[in-house]
Amino acid sequence: MFQSDNENQREATLLHYWRILKKRQITVVMFCGILMGTVAIGTLLSTPFFGSTATLEISPNTPSVLGQDNLSEVVNLSASDERRAYYATQYRVMQSRSIIEETVSRLQERHGITDFDAVESPFKFFRRHLEIKPELDSRLVHVTVEYPDYEKAALFANTLSETYIEMNLQRSLDTANSAFTWLRDQQEVYRQRKYESDQKVHEFKYENRLGEMQSVQGTLDQLRERLSATHAERIALEATHARGKQLASAKQWAGLATHMSEDSPVLQNLLQTYRTAEQELGGLAVKYLPEHPKMIRAQAKLDGLTTQIQAQVLQLMTGKDAEIKMVQERETALTMAAQQAEESLKTLEKKGIELAFLQANADKNAGLFSSLDTRMSEVDLASLVQANNIWFIDRAVPSAEKVRPKLTTNLPMAMLIGLLGGIALAFFMEYVDSTIKSREDLEEVVGVPFLGAVPVLTSSDLLSLESERDRSIYVNARPRSTAAEALRSIRTNILFRTPDNGPQKRLLIASAVPREGKSFISSNLSSIIAMTGSRVLLIDADLRRPTQHKLFGISNDRGLSSVLVDGAPIASAITPSHVKGLDLMPSGPRPANPAELLGSSRMTRMLDALTAYDFVIIDSSPIGAVADPLILSRFVDGVMMVVESNKTNRDHVLQCRSRMAEVKANVLGAIVNKLDIRRTGYGYYYYYDYNSTYGDPPEERQTG
Repeated sequence: MFQSDNENQREATLLHYWRILKKRQITVVMFCGILMGTVAIGTLLSTPFFGSTATLEISPNTPSVLGQDNLSEVVNLSASDERRAYYATQYRVMQSRSIIEETVSRLQERHGITDFDAVESPFKFFRRHLEIKPELDSRLVHVTVEYPDYEKAALFANTLSETYIEMNLQRSLDTANSAFTWLRDQQEVYRQRKYESDQKVHEFKYENRLGEMQSVQGTLDQLRERLSATHAERIALEATHARGKQLASAKQWAGLATHMSEDSPVLQNLLQTYRTAEQELGGLAVKYLPEHPKMIRAQAKLDGLTTQIQAQVLQLMTGKDAEIKMVQERETALTMAAQQAEESLKTLEKKGIELAFLQANADKNAGLFSSLDTRMSEVDLASLVQANNIWFIDRAVPSAEKVRPKLTTNLPMAMLIGLLGGIALAFFMEYVDSTIKSREDLEEVVGVPFLGAVPVLTSSDLLSLESERDRSIYVNARPRSTAAEALRSIRTNILFRTPDNGPQKRLLIASAVPREGKSFISSNLSSIIAMTGSRVLLIDADLRRPTQHKLFGISNDRGLSSVLVDGAPIASAITPSHVKGLDLMPSGPRPANPAELLGSSRMTRMLDALTAYDFVIIDSSPIGAVADPLILSRFVDGVMMVVESNKTNRDHVLQCRSRMAEVKANVLGAIVNKLDIRRTGYGYYYYYDYNSTYGDPPEERQTG
């Protein structure tokens, strides 16, 4: 349901736009035609421009000449964003002031071009004729110059391209020279640093005698070996001496002598002699008794040798004590010497750590100096064989083919812009147009109910009738016309809106401003009502500018004013019309005080006396001009306002509506008169088809 409502609303909106365009089609066509004509004339009279294009290739990397990337401001671009930024920068550089001014200077000096002498800004002048067009997904860029002289166009394009290529190379050379100068300065700095660091290393080694570190290490190793040997010797001596003391305390002199004989030849001889004497004593003991002299002498000899051996052992043990003491002293001395050597070595090793830092700094300075020296050589060589990353693909060649302005291009563009501009102008005119144009204007903006719309009558419609009376009472002469059908629809709406409070209906027809066709509506609406068989009286209450007697072609000698002023009989003021069932009471002679007469008791009595009629329709003066309609609104069942389509201002209708509300008049609604249904497209107000009756409408004629 909601979708259907939305679709209907959208269709109504589109239809409304279409009606606006159809109504303002002359504006759209004229705007488009004027614009196309202006563009065509301007195109034909404009100075022709010829285009010439030079094609360049721009590589993001400088070609390698020395087997490695040459120093250049161009870097290796891998990211697509950086690549786009690089190319965008190059396109801006090609259009920069420095490039263009250098190009202009070369054109003036080398080719004698004087076209820039009279211009205030050669840069802006050249820039207006220049266009840089990169080719998508490629490294190519097209340098196009459009100029009235096709040979100069090619010359300008080629000169700009050459200038750009040469200045790009020059920028690379300048970069290389700047780099060489910087490297040379840095090399001198690091040469001095290298010298100073090497000098610090040498002085530190000399002052701290770091050259003796190896000798001290060797001495320490020797001392440690000697100390180890002395320590082992002392341990052995002490063990031997302890064994000797143990044997001595046990009085085992023979075993002790045998133990110590290795270190004493004398003791060895004594032991040998002792063993011999002991053998002799043993031999004698076999033969002799102990008291035998030989046995005594042999025993005495053996005892003497024992005493000697004992004395010799004691002497040796005393010597061992001295030897052990001497070894201990030597061990102590060696220990102290080794400790001193270790302390010296530790001190030298600590200094070696500081030396390592100094040496690392010296090595770093030496490496940087060597690297700078190598790089400076490369830069110096690269500047001699510098390659460019921009070169010509195609040079510009003169072409006599005009590129602009082109009539085949400008006219369709002008037509499109003209149509769009005309449509915009049409909608703008519709927006600023404050006149009543449609049912929506009446009901939504003004707040007056819509009773119907009467189409405008064309000249052919009116000229098809012979008499002026038939032209005025058109619906009687053409009862099946569009206007007649429209008035029938209005009649139906009126019948539904008027209160059913008696046998007679009184209706007042007025307009907001003069000359909106209210008299025509009054007479023709009365005729339509009379055609239904009702008896209708049309009263011309416009006592200031009466019209109805002219429309019906009757005399105005007697009428409403005669009844109100002179007291003439009502019947004498009424004249039957040529329309069956319709009588007319003209205004009569013009009185001096119309408002007082219309509001008098005679007016009330006269209206109450018209009981023979089913409908009494009163044609009144415009509401905005005089107070007559306000006075008459008290005597009628309903008031109808006539507004002219595309002429009556909304504010006037609003003002009239307010005045009617002040007197509490029953405003039935408004009738839109002189509506061009072909132009505005409001034919949906009627159930009939305009084309089926009249075909295409000829020239219009406003009916008043």
